Order: sequence, then C-alpha cells, then structure tokens
Amino acid sequence: MSDAATQNRGEKAPVSAYQRWEMASFDPVTVDNSAAEQAALEAHLRRIEEDAHAHGVAKGHVAGQALGYQAGFEQGHAKGFEDGRKEALAQAAQLAQIADAFKTALQAADAAIAETLAALAVDIAQQVVRQHLALDPTALVAVAREVIAAEPELAGAPTLIVSPADLPIVDSYLKDELESAGWTVRPDPAIERGGCKAHAATGEIDATNASRWERVAAALGRSKPW
Repeated sequence: MSDAATQNRGEKAPVSAYQRWEMASFDPVTVDNSAAEQAALEAHLRRIEEDAHAHGVAKGHVAGQALGYQAGFEQGHAKGFEDGRKEALAQAAQLAQIADAFKTALQAADAAIAETLAALAVDIAQQVVRQHLALDPTALVAVAREVIAAEPELAGAPTLIVSPADLPIVDSYLKDELESAGWTVRPDPAIERGGCKAHAATGEIDATNASRWERVAAALGRSKPW
C-alpha cells in the first residue's frame, strides 16, 4: 500500500452539508423541561383553585338557601303564631262581650221576675190577711194582746179603741185582762174589724189593719195600700 493510500485511510474524507445535518439529527439532544413543567404545574394549580372556588360557591349557595329557608320558616311560623294569638284574643274579647250582654239581660230578666214575684207575693198576702179577718172573728184578740203588752207600757188611763163589731169578742176574751191592767174599751166605727188603737197619756199605738199592712208591705220592699 502506498503512502498516499495510507494517508488517505488515516484521514477522514470531508462530508457535505446535508450529511452533517442528517448525521447530527440522530445525536441525543438535551432539552430544558423546567419551564414547561412550571407552566403545567401552574395550570394544574389554577384548575384546583377554580374547582375549589366553584365548589365553595356552590356550597355557600346551598347553605344560603338552607339558612334562608330556615329563617323564612321561623319568620313565617312566628307570624302565624302571632296572627293566631291575635285572632284568639279577638274571639275571646267578643265572647266576653257576648257574656256580659247575656249577663246584663239575665240580670234585667231576674230583676223583672223578682219584681213580678214580689208584687204577686204582696197581693197574695193581702188577700190572705183579708180572708183571715173575714173568716176569723177572734182575729182581734191576738192584736189587742200585743198592744196591751207593748213596751214601753202605756200609762195614764189607757184605752183600747175597737170596731163596734168586735165589742162582743173583747167582752168574751179580753175583759178580765183589760180590767186587771186598768184599761177601758171604746168603740169607733172608723176602726175596721180585726184592728184596734190604743190611747193613753203617755202615747198611742196604731194597730189598725191598714197600719199593720203598710208595715208588712214596707218590710217586703213594697208600697201597697190596704
């Protein structure tokens, strides 16, 4: 082998521009991935933040709705209770007015009934007394004895004044009592049978039927003539 050939084998042959690019394209290339990874990380973090924000908004919206519903329910419940209470009070007041009106009407009715009954009782009592005096000729005896025994005792020529129709009764039932007590008897046509008067120096007693009846009627709260 010649020196030229040897020299040619020892030196590399020059390559073209195309060959250099093609050969270089298969060589390993070192790429700086730090910027891309940072961008991807930032994008991921933004998505997480956006998701969290969206979740918080949704949760807050639900919570707000729940609170609003609860507040509305409580407010509506309180208003309904207050309205019911006011309505109950109004109805109670109305019932109280009705009860008062009924009570007043009942009292008026009771008063009217009581007045009617009192008048009827007085009328009946008067008729009973009249009938008693007409049917019992000795009715004067009890009245005269009350007059004689009245306190304070009449003194100074006491006199018993009776109806002329009652003189036989006085003689039959009261003569001895009157004489022993110092009484005298005098008839008076103005005296109705069954009644009497007593007259003395110390005073007089009216026990006629009309006077006794007026006292009875007054005790019953009535004013009804005999």
